[in-house]
Amino acid sequence: MPVEQEQIRAKIVATVGRVDSVLDVGSGNCDLVRFLAREVAREAVGIDINGHTAHEDLVPTSEGHPHTARCLEMDARDMAQLVDERFDAVVSTHALHEIADPRAALREMRRVLKTDGILFIADFTEGETRWDENYFTPTDVDAMLREAGFEDVDVQQVAGEHFMFATARK
Repeated sequence: MPVEQEQIRAKIVATVGRVDSVLDVGSGNCDLVRFLAREVAREAVGIDINGHTAHEDLVPTSEGHPHTARCLEMDARDMAQLVDERFDAVVSTHALHEIADPRAALREMRRVLKTDGILFIADFTEGETRWDENYFTPTDVDAMLREAGFEDVDVQQVAGEHFMFATARK
């Protein structure tokens, strides 16, 4: 059974918890950014190399206090517009395999992550055949995260699926 959006979102909430700020790398249409603003962080920022969804919204929450959801056009390999140690958490779903230089992107994700911040990745793995893209094995992702300087790296293949979850800390 394919890994569904609801499963990914539940895993993000369980892993990241409640934080002040979160960055979504490869935010696409920004749906996840709005979810993150509503359920995870007071401020959620999404970046995507295709800026067709660039905008800023106030998202209502269950507590009744609006949180900020902002989407920007930006390349994950060069996030110079974002200051060092800016975010409590960085998430990336369905995107690592699409980034031209994932090692550079992971270094940038670590740079903008606060000390002790959490990185959460959910992505397809090698063996996926839906698109002809550059999929990685969990071992590849583990090595790239360690090369980028992350600690407490944990990469898990989803049983029976070409999909993985990875977490790490700065």
